[in-house]
This record gives sequence, C-alpha cells and structure tokens, in this order.
Amino acid sequence: MRTFYTGCELMNVSDNTSEAPAAPAFNWPAPTQPVAPWWHTIILVAVIVGVSALSSHQSKAIGFGGGHIKRYAFTIAWELFLALLAWWGLRMRRTPLREILGLHRRGIREWARDFVIALVFWVAAMIVLAVIARLLSLLHLLQPQKAVIAVAPQTLPQVLFWVILCTTAGIIEEFVFRGYLLQQFASIRGNLWIGVIASSLLFGAAHGYEGIGGMIAISVYGAMFCLLAIYRRSLRAGMIAHAWHDSITGIVLAVAKHAHLV
Repeated sequence: MRTFYTGCELMNVSDNTSEAPAAPAFNWPAPTQPVAPWWHTIILVAVIVGVSALSSHQSKAIGFGGGHIKRYAFTIAWELFLALLAWWGLRMRRTPLREILGLHRRGIREWARDFVIALVFWVAAMIVLAVIARLLSLLHLLQPQKAVIAVAPQTLPQVLFWVILCTTAGIIEEFVFRGYLLQQFASIRGNLWIGVIASSLLFGAAHGYEGIGGMIAISVYGAMFCLLAIYRRSLRAGMIAHAWHDSITGIVLAVAKHAHLV
C-alpha cells in the first residue's frame, strides 16, 4: 500500500494532555515509486505509439470506412480499452485510483472553482498554442488539419455523439497521461519533471494523425496540462478543460465547414 499523507504528528503538552493531530496534507503527485510494473508501461507505450502510427497512415487517405457516428463509437471503444489497460497495470501494483486521480474536493463550490480554473487555463492555453502554431507555420512544420476537419460533426446527432466522445477522451486521457504516465516516469529518481517531459512527449506522439507540427504543439499542450494537474493536485480541472477543448474544437470546425470556411 502506497503512502498519500505527510505531516501528521501528535504533540504532547503535558503528561495528561495533548493537542489533536494536525490534519493530514494530501501529497500529490507522489513520485516515490512506480505506480505499475515497468514491463506493463512498455506495453502501454507501445500500444499508444502503434495506434498513433496507424492513425497517421490512415489519415493520409482521409476517411477510413464508416460514417461519423460509427467512427466516434470506435474511438470511444479505443479510449475505454486504453483506460482498462492502464487500470490493469495499477491493479498489479495495488495502486489506488485516488493516488492517480489526486485530491478529491467535494461540493458544488469546489466543482465550480475547478470549472473556472479550467476555463482560464483553456483561454491561456489557446493563446500559447496560437503562438506555437504561428512559429510552426513559419518553419513549414504545421500541416492543414484535413483529418481533424474530416471527422468534425455535421448533424445534431453527430454533435451529441461528438460531445460524448470528447468527454470520454478528456477523462481517460488525463487519467492515462497526467495520472498513470506522469507518476510512473516521475518515479525515475523521484524527479517530477522527468514525468512531465516524458508523459507530454508521449501525449504528442499519441496524435500522429495531426502531423509533426501538430504533435509538437500537442506535446506543449500536454506539458501545460501537467502543470495544471500539479497546481491543483488533481486531474479534475484538466479533465474539464480537455473535454471542453475537444468539444468546442469539433463544433467550431463543423460550423466553419458548413459555412465553407474550411
């Protein structure tokens, strides 16, 4: 069983009296030891990179068979498989999900605070990504996102399924990349920044269908999500921002496509 709390001690005032124990401080992330076996992490990384390479190959021809909803359902199934694969590794080391998810703040007020923080983070991230996109364009590394535009929803049912897909991806990808992989790689020498860099690069590599420039930008985006998770000591705000970003991106592309702007 892994340790989550530090700083709880009992101070004796006299022979017969003592102060109440101080409230334990939740220590997250706690990169003291691997959260899963390393052989499992190798398999997980190989699966992520392999599927990314396959999606990159398919995106060159745009349109692997099936309609939008069928494609969304397939992607949701992939996300769920990824979550189960990560959970399997955690279970083998008996790592509690709470250690991966971070601090659990209860109540509507705390949810509202995370939502506001996620919104502010998203706006700031869009500014940073816009600057990065401009630099990548000048270096001729940013390709037109034809594959992303091709999968954007076009009808109301597709929009609903798209939001379900984006919510699923937001939760699961934060769980896998900012939860499992961040702490797993941070256990190397107990260095949190190793976890931030490694998990962010893998997050970028997982989006092969967006091209080299897209993967670079997404790696930076992943590092920003890591910093958000560390700041909040929780994945919840990142999950909200992630789901929000993907949902809005698809809807904006759908509107732009309908208006013949893309």
